[in-house]
Amino acid sequence: MELLNNFQDWFFNKEFWLAENVTWKDLENNPDDGIYKAQPADLWAVFPTAIVIFIARHLFENFVAKPFAQYHGVSEKKAYATPNPHLERIYRQSSYPSQHVVEQAVKQTDLTEKQVQRWLRRRRNQSRPTDMTKFTETAWRCFFYVAIFIYGLCTLYNKSYLWDVKDCWRSHPFQHVTNDVYWYYVIEIGFYVTLLFSQFADVQRKDFWGQFLHHIATISLLCFSWFVNFVRVGSLILCLHDAADYLLEGAKLFKYLNKRLLCDITFGIFTLMWAVTRLTMYPYVILWTTIVDASAIAGFSTALYVFNFLLGILQVLHCYWFVMIMTVAIRAITAGKVEKDVRSASEESDDDSVTNHSPDVTNQSQSSSH
Repeated sequence: MELLNNFQDWFFNKEFWLAENVTWKDLENNPDDGIYKAQPADLWAVFPTAIVIFIARHLFENFVAKPFAQYHGVSEKKAYATPNPHLERIYRQSSYPSQHVVEQAVKQTDLTEKQVQRWLRRRRNQSRPTDMTKFTETAWRCFFYVAIFIYGLCTLYNKSYLWDVKDCWRSHPFQHVTNDVYWYYVIEIGFYVTLLFSQFADVQRKDFWGQFLHHIATISLLCFSWFVNFVRVGSLILCLHDAADYLLEGAKLFKYLNKRLLCDITFGIFTLMWAVTRLTMYPYVILWTTIVDASAIAGFSTALYVFNFLLGILQVLHCYWFVMIMTVAIRAITAGKVEKDVRSASEESDDDSVTNHSPDVTNQSQSSSH
């Protein structure tokens, strides 16, 4: 018990978390003053919320998204490679063997080079998820992002700090947290907790570890901002990110449904929205107010430096993902359609004219994107 108390005293050191002349006692709630200040214990609700979101996801994917996809002819089939022990050994050593290895396989199997290449393509496709799996996962994310963005707008439209970001810091840390903002936080954190774990079972993305870092940074940021009642600016960050995420997922849904024009248009709108929200508004509004206004109005604290460091990690990820987005956009312009998504594995053609010896650049899924 003493060890736990010592850890709590160390972790919640007021010199780190709080501005000068503010103590944890000051942040305790008093029923008589009509102000509810954020408390660390409030976030225990995240765990049952994450379970509810996980269950909701599986119900939505199986009873809404999948029937919809089946009705519109989204494929559930895979082309399986004919069992071949020798080629299987080659594949297990490298899914993209060198030309020399392919030529050796031709000599040892009595197959032509085209037949070996076709077998390898089918074997790679066999290990990839079907369009149905990708559609249902994408549909869930699209549904959630739309719903939470609408909820965020409804929650924040009448908040003064949406229109004047300096209000994020006036009277800090003695700011009232309303129930709608509380649940906005809890639902968002719960969602990212589910993504953090489901990412290992979902369709694998090319930027798997970038996404993993993003989820960790997002959860850390949200919890951190709650502990020190940076809730106002935290809720603005959430809404700003939610403004673009559903557009990418929507573009992917149109791609799986073979609605190429709608896919291209939606992806174009997403690219513009990303540039406006994450490369313009985020650094010039959010980062500006956390770096400049926060210390000037609310006072200095070490926690503010850590908070800004985490926000900086997000901005680096924004730039990294924008490069990937522009890669897709440039290909769309030159090819005439958005075919590739640079972050998840897409199926290769069985056409014998396709003889790739390096990994295909594949379907993009952001998340969250945040």
